[in-house]
Amino acid sequence: MKQIITGSDKNLKILNKLIVNGFYTGFLGSEKFELLPNRFPNNYRLIGIKNKNGNYDLKFDFKSPMNIAGKILIGLGILTIIVSLMKGGWILPIALFIFGLIFFADFKLKERKEINRLIDKMLEYHKTEYD
Repeated sequence: MKQIITGSDKNLKILNKLIVNGFYTGFLGSEKFELLPNRFPNNYRLIGIKNKNGNYDLKFDFKSPMNIAGKILIGLGILTIIVSLMKGGWILPIALFIFGLIFFADFKLKERKEINRLIDKMLEYHKTEYD
């Protein structure tokens, strides 16, 4: 399920408060925002891109150097698996495949956790406005 944030002025103000209060660093624009968590490890970022309905679709990925390194490692892993299978070895491809699945599952869990953290913080600010 794709997470979205309504593209209202109120939500943009809340996102700005999250940056000002030190929960995230990043920038807010009219068509896109990028938030980096302000804690260790800080290898991930949340990106919101405005869709045709005026809402922000949330994406989660690595920061720039990690993103490029991850893509290179995926390519090298696939190449290594293909070469190893052509030579008749099975242990290395199975180990790389299992490692890749563990890495992918960890990434998806961190994605869900960070998006839920952002939504919880936004709901917290919504509640404080009405109290």
